[in-house]
Amino acid sequence: MAVGDPQIYCYADPLFFETPDHWDRGFAPFTVATRPVPAGWTRTERAGWTHLVPPVRNLPEQGWKIHVSAGPEHTDRALEIVWDHCVGENVQFKYLSTREVHLAHNTKYAPRSGSGKLVTIYPRDDEQLLTLLEDLTKLLDGITGPRVLSDLQWPDSPLHLRYGAFVERFCTEPNGAVVPALARPDGTLVPDRRRPVFTLPDWAPVPPFVQEVLDRRTTGPEFPYRIQRAMHFSNAGGVYLAERKSDGKVCVLKEARPYAGLDMKSHDAVTRLRREKWALDRLAGAEGAPGVLDYVTMDGHEFLAMEHVDASNLWVWMARIHPMIVSENSSPEDYRAYTERVLAVLDRIERVLAGFHARGVGFGDLHYGNVLVRPDDSVALIDYEAAFDTADTEHRPAVATMGFSAETGLRGVDLDHYCLASLKAAMFLPYEKLRALDPAKTAEQLDFIAERFPLPEGFLDPVRRMLLPPAPGAAPAGPGLPPVREAAASMASAIVSCADLSHRSRLFPGDCEQFVTSGATFANGAAGVLWALSVCGLPVPDAHQEWLVEAADRPGPRQGFYNGTHGLAYTLDHLGHTGAAARLVDRTRDAARTARGIGLYDGLTGIGLTRLHLAERWQTVDFDEDIAHVADTLAEALRANRPVTGGPTAQDPPPVRAGLMRGWSGVALFFLRLYEVSGDPGHLDLAVAAVHRDLDRCTTTPNGSLQVEEAGVRTLCYLDVGSAGIALVADEVLTLRDDDRLREALPALLTACTPEFVVMPQLFMGRSGLVAALERAGRRDPALARPAVVARHLDRLGWYALSHQGHMAFPGDLLLKLSMDLATGTAGVLLTTAAVMGDRGRFLPFFTDRPPAPADPTGSR
Repeated sequence: MAVGDPQIYCYADPLFFETPDHWDRGFAPFTVATRPVPAGWTRTERAGWTHLVPPVRNLPEQGWKIHVSAGPEHTDRALEIVWDHCVGENVQFKYLSTREVHLAHNTKYAPRSGSGKLVTIYPRDDEQLLTLLEDLTKLLDGITGPRVLSDLQWPDSPLHLRYGAFVERFCTEPNGAVVPALARPDGTLVPDRRRPVFTLPDWAPVPPFVQEVLDRRTTGPEFPYRIQRAMHFSNAGGVYLAERKSDGKVCVLKEARPYAGLDMKSHDAVTRLRREKWALDRLAGAEGAPGVLDYVTMDGHEFLAMEHVDASNLWVWMARIHPMIVSENSSPEDYRAYTERVLAVLDRIERVLAGFHARGVGFGDLHYGNVLVRPDDSVALIDYEAAFDTADTEHRPAVATMGFSAETGLRGVDLDHYCLASLKAAMFLPYEKLRALDPAKTAEQLDFIAERFPLPEGFLDPVRRMLLPPAPGAAPAGPGLPPVREAAASMASAIVSCADLSHRSRLFPGDCEQFVTSGATFANGAAGVLWALSVCGLPVPDAHQEWLVEAADRPGPRQGFYNGTHGLAYTLDHLGHTGAAARLVDRTRDAARTARGIGLYDGLTGIGLTRLHLAERWQTVDFDEDIAHVADTLAEALRANRPVTGGPTAQDPPPVRAGLMRGWSGVALFFLRLYEVSGDPGHLDLAVAAVHRDLDRCTTTPNGSLQVEEAGVRTLCYLDVGSAGIALVADEVLTLRDDDRLREALPALLTACTPEFVVMPQLFMGRSGLVAALERAGRRDPALARPAVVARHLDRLGWYALSHQGHMAFPGDLLLKLSMDLATGTAGVLLTTAAVMGDRGRFLPFFTDRPPAPADPTGSR
């Protein structure tokens, strides 16, 4: 995901991703929010910010801006001071609209580069900049807040400086991404980077008083630890593998930023790190607790040095040996061996927790990431930020992990007992987040565990007592899906019931990427949802189409198919709004030529395929020049093995891009469709060569499958990036040309699509995309058909099926929230189960229909 950590979008709604400005915790509004707008000024609300614009605007397009930081206890006073001063000086400014938004922007997993900013002030020139800095330093004396990592801090104040854009402009990065922009002195647009460290373009003008601050920056006293590598970053600070300079001892160094990384009780990272030290001091010498080496303060940040435990976290340990993950042919003996090993590890975890409780320490946040397993299967627990004194029998946590936190009012040590029960279930079937979204899934999961794994008699009884809802909940969806027509109708009802016509930024709840690209896009917005409903033969409400037409009139910088205007134009034309589609294509024609990425998702391939499709639909030659430009550019990139067009030649292809959406397989799809129009065999040659290029990025796994390799990390089998996407296009190529390498590789690519355990149900990076690859290949060539595997995948989709307002819905990315979109959510599952499995075999845009082969045993499903 381009949004980074999605946590900031998880607060406002219990079921869906939503922006934090929709979060209502019952906080009182800021006092300035109740003030009338000053005479002649305008006040607007946008994306969680309140903008105050004076009657006369004389700002440059970019320059030095001031950010004001304040902790929760100082926000009202800081806002009142800034409001009064800026209005009096006729200076434009904006502030975070609510206390909830301020909390969300300063939580532990908020974006690090933007945290700390309560107010942004836009000086008109350097003279006013200096005056504002001097005046506000005096006025804000005593105000404290988190340091803004992207900025230069003005001395002895909560003020921070950064040179950046004052107006919204965009440019295309070398990797093809569309990003906010600044203008160089010659007018060239370049990325306006918001990194979590202060950086300054080498051409940016620096006023003398700012240069003085830059020159005075020092590193301070020598730090007693030498950082070897960063293990983890969050808004609270970093976690590092370090070496103590005095004796060379390797340790883990945990950093806490003051006033930053707030939890739900508004405690900052320093408060939690001190709590962690308290817990580890009390647990000194206890089994499973790392020892404390040191506690130091440097430049206001606090650091806890701890014993380094050389081990894997529990998720990594489990993934390497779980019989449903490592092999499709695991034997009963494999399940027995795994069960015995897991039970031994769980016993050790339970013993460690009991030892902690005996010393008066509750752990508070037991989950995969906080358990380390050594090579001998002994365990240690890490991350004691949520630790508490067991004497506090009414303790409630301020931090929790989805699927492992009790939502049933438990207190004190019972919190640990609940986490342990959840962990016991998750070690056998790791879908704990689904239980959080719908507690009715709990019984279904525990029944499967009892059936599949040879557990001791009574092992699950205490787990059931702890995890099952105290009162009957909604009926679970049950194993597998109902018949296709019934399932499709239920999913469509869930989608339509979630539509919000008053929500300008999005019509349907989907992945949080929609808040970055647009709520109208094909992958994560309304275009893909409405298109999926239509091709599945389901009604598309007029009001929803009108929302999409209106959204098409809003300017947007992205021109790609799945994340931008071309997917929107394709959908409008499909739904009969040809005039709106034509206007959109015409309006973005020049901007589309700036695309540099090759991808179907966001680059030239998607643009070229859209122009090809619309040229055929509208019977126009108006797009011939554009199509030729795309073909020539992609052919050149393919020959050079350069996944980005223009600019310097890349040394190596970007890692883990092979697949349908972002790799060469999407390019192959373009040349296939172009060949069908042109009849030029050279285009077919390029299609074959492009798929070969993706195959070059694949590796053969122990079970004989062919998967995309993320070097040293994992292999990927999905539609977006991975085997399924390559298989889909290889299968399309083989309908037009036989190729030895593709024919031989296809069965191995399809083998990668057969695992029983798949983390997510979604189309792009989950189970539904695997179903599509298997089912379509089997329709073309019955020898490739795997009806039993397809049937099992469809049955296992029932694992994720949740009840929403009585209808069937599916969770999106990381199983954190329900999603209705095409890429990650319910619309993608609908497309797979209804369209791909139906008589026509209609699939994603630009793929041919695939009626079932006569011998295909799944064709009537």
